[in-house]
Amino acid sequence: MRTLGTALSGLMAIDVTAAASRYKRNAVLWIVIALLLATAYVFTLVAIALLLADRYSPLAAATIMAAVLFVTALILIGVMAALSARDRRRAEDRRRRAALQTNLALVAAGSLLRTQPLIALGAAVAISALLGLGRGRRKSEERRR
Repeated sequence: MRTLGTALSGLMAIDVTAAASRYKRNAVLWIVIALLLATAYVFTLVAIALLLADRYSPLAAATIMAAVLFVTALILIGVMAALSARDRRRAEDRRRRAALQTNLALVAAGSLLRTQPLIALGAAVAISALLGLGRGRRKSEERRR
């Protein structure tokens, strides 16, 4: 058994090391990609400003670029607000469903206890398990707190 445990722990260590190196490599590559995309974005903005400056005055070109970027930022703020509201609604629905399940379980247990008192122990265990499972937090809810 000792050699099997050693072999399994060695395999797990290799997998963890390989996964960690993959994550590090991917993180570095995503940083490089983000920098290249940001550079391309800046050069695109400069090219558009130069194109507008040819057609209009440089002041008008700068004003047009500022207005377009401002409107884009407002649109993104609206999208973020809508997504946040949707997440709040979903969380409230989850809480409401959990409360309903708990209430239904308590009502069912109450009627079961009245009709068959010998099953009280099983019902108590089931109710405590149900209440215990409903208390777990999801990862997305933990991050917000």
